[in-house]
Formats: sequence, structure tokens, C-alpha cells
Amino acid sequence: MGSVVASMLSINGVSCALVGRNKQKLDDIFSVCSSSSSPCFIISCDISDSSEIRKCCDEAINSLGGLNYLIHCAGNYNKASADECDLEVWDDIIDANLRSTYHFARYLLPQINKAPGGAVIRINSRDATHKGIGIQTAQKLAIDGYMEVLFEDLREFGTKVCTINPGFVNTTMVNPERLNPKLMMQPDDISQAVHFILSTSTTACSTEITIQPQCSPWKKPGIHL
Repeated sequence: MGSVVASMLSINGVSCALVGRNKQKLDDIFSVCSSSSSPCFIISCDISDSSEIRKCCDEAINSLGGLNYLIHCAGNYNKASADECDLEVWDDIIDANLRSTYHFARYLLPQINKAPGGAVIRINSRDATHKGIGIQTAQKLAIDGYMEVLFEDLREFGTKVCTINPGFVNTTMVNPERLNPKLMMQPDDISQAVHFILSTSTTACSTEITIQPQCSPWKKPGIHL
């Protein structure tokens, strides 16, 4: 999703700082974004490490000469029951998914709030409470709550704050054995939602967008999630 969102922004004239820890993926995204006339920069960062986030934010601001948008779609996943989970894995997910959300915001908001038209967009996930996803539910609800309050903190600056909560999107994080990739949402569907948020007038802000596949992507009939 991140690569498609970055490509959309570059095509629309936005200079981008591309953040991640996989160099090959960053190089691939850079190749796509740099084909437009908008400058882009690669920044390697492990978002589960708060000290790396601080350095990443400083580098992004210096490279871009300021910052207007924070679009955060990175995260990790684990499925395990509460009595069998690996707590170190769960702690890592809290670091990567939740703590990174407010660490990035804290370091970048002074730049984003300098002029009206800024935005913070967090791509999260829709509610799907069921057996074995305690950590996913905990971090999802925490991010949603944080973003709700963040809107109240920032609205008078003219900074838009929105959480996008999609259902199944055709990425490497979903299981193609159980789900039909053609019936899932595609990454471009999410980039269109990001474009909608950024292009909304200054008198309105979509604070939460939930998106579902039009048709059920489950290969086994009767399953709905």
C-alpha cells in the first residue's frame, strides 16, 4: 500500500520521503516515484525503535525542506491466543504499530502544523474481533482512540487527521489460500482514499474511513469477517 500511495503522491507533484527497513523495497518504490518530476528520498528506519524514528524525522525534514503530510501504513501482525502468545512478539507489535504512530506524530507535527493544509493519515484495519487476535485488536483500538484525540488537538491548525480502516487488501499480509485476491480491495483503492482526504476542502475533514471489498473475498462460502 505504501508504494502505491507514494506513487500517487509523486504523480500529483508531492515530494516524498520514503521510509522503511527493506532496502530492496525502498529501491523499487524510489524507482517508481523518481520517474515523475517530484523529488523523493529514501530513509532506512526500523519503526519499532524510537531513537531511529527521531533520526528519521530529522532527516525527512532536512531532505524535504519541511513537511506537510505524515502518511503511516506500516505495521506487523501476529495471531495467537492470550495464553499461548510470545510476549516479546506482542511487545514488538505494540512498538511497530502503536508507539511508532505517536512517535512519528510528535516529531513531525511542529512542521506539519506550520501552515494550513497539512495532514496526518494512519492506515489501520477494520474491526474484526475473533479468537486469537488479541494483540491486533488492542493495537487497532488504541490507534483509533489516539487518532480521534489527535484530530481535536490539531483541528484549529487546519491539519487534517484521518484513520483509514480497510478490510482485506490484496497485499502479502493476507492468505491467498483462503481469500480470492481478485475480490479483495487493491492497494490503489487505498491510495484513492488518501487522495480524497488530501483534496477535501478546508472546511471539512473526514476523520475515519472504513472500506470493505464490494464482494466477499472468502473462498469458502458463508464466511464473513
